[in-house]
Amino acid sequence: MALAKLLELSENKNMQKVGISEERLKAIIPVLRQYIAYWREYPDMFVEFLCGDNPENFQLYFYQRVFLRAVMRHRYAYATFPRAYSKSFLSVLILMIRCILYPGSHLFVTTGGKEQAAGIAREKVEELCKLIPGLKNEINWERGKSKSSKDNVEYIFKSGSVLDIMAARQSSRGKRATGGLVEECILVDQTMLNEVIIPRFWGLAA
Repeated sequence: MALAKLLELSENKNMQKVGISEERLKAIIPVLRQYIAYWREYPDMFVEFLCGDNPENFQLYFYQRVFLRAVMRHRYAYATFPRAYSKSFLSVLILMIRCILYPGSHLFVTTGGKEQAAGIAREKVEELCKLIPGLKNEINWERGKSKSSKDNVEYIFKSGSVLDIMAARQSSRGKRATGGLVEECILVDQTMLNEVIIPRFWGLAA
């Protein structure tokens, strides 16, 4: 079901309403709660929702659906898969979905180097925004908000969530986050991983 159909739930029978109003949104809050609770358990279905009635441009494989559901439902997830499995792609996708469905989240990407982490996050977010335009609409692109550079990225979502990178260094000690992705975790210094990164988040390692 597309967003337009959700908004039509409070439509006046005698008159076609266009656009979104505070009144119409409040009227369908009970329905939206059920949808959001469902999507938190079945993130692959949320992706289908964002793709709308014409999902030809992007479709998930069965194993990708299993991956998305598994990492969304558990506090910690560790994945070891071969190249071309789309590990980074799916992991960043789930971080973006968390940012949308859990307002106020602070999620991050880290790996062996800050520049490498920034490159992975920027590349995958841009790729996902092209494949699924609905994701792009959830990010605040206003001047001074989301930013991207060679060694640093920060995406501010309209839900108030943040997706950025965290350096696997002592300087990150004490920083708070609600979740994150440790990309190529075998390359991360194990002391930093155990003492600095893992204690600060609940997330997934690939």
